[in-house]
Amino acid sequence: MKVFAIITGILTAILGFSAIAMPLRVFLGIGWLLGALVLANGISGTINAFSKKHDVWQGIFNILIAIGGGIILFNTFSRVMTDMFLAYLAGFVIIMYGVNMFLSAIKNIKESTAMGVIGIICGALSIIAGVFSIMHPVLTMISLGYIIGFSVIMQGVNMIVLACSVKKA
Repeated sequence: MKVFAIITGILTAILGFSAIAMPLRVFLGIGWLLGALVLANGISGTINAFSKKHDVWQGIFNILIAIGGGIILFNTFSRVMTDMFLAYLAGFVIIMYGVNMFLSAIKNIKESTAMGVIGIICGALSIIAGVFSIMHPVLTMISLGYIIGFSVIMQGVNMIVLACSVKKA
């Protein structure tokens, strides 16, 4: 079992290095994943609606969800548009996070001036990064591809370290 965990960790780390070598391709793969998840969710919901509840409208709604997932999955234009939307969504999330951090820092600046100033600076930087992400979605995709790659490498290294640290049962 220990050898299997080490091999899995090595393969995971190699996958992470591969992701770093092709960050845009990694991000563009998210459209495939999202399409497959939506398709599977629609099929599952359809089966559930018609088997247990006999809810026709819920079944029709889930059939439409499955069709939408199929369109994302099998239509290149739809998949690319989904990826672009996710890049813009990432920018909006970063902006919202920055605004939240900025407002929280202003609210709590009386308790700790230094922490308040750091929060204001970090919030402002997050807002700027979010605006930049929206203005340059391809760079956002590449950056997120790198983040995914580094995360996968860390997971692989973590698997190897844990496997090596576990004593034989």
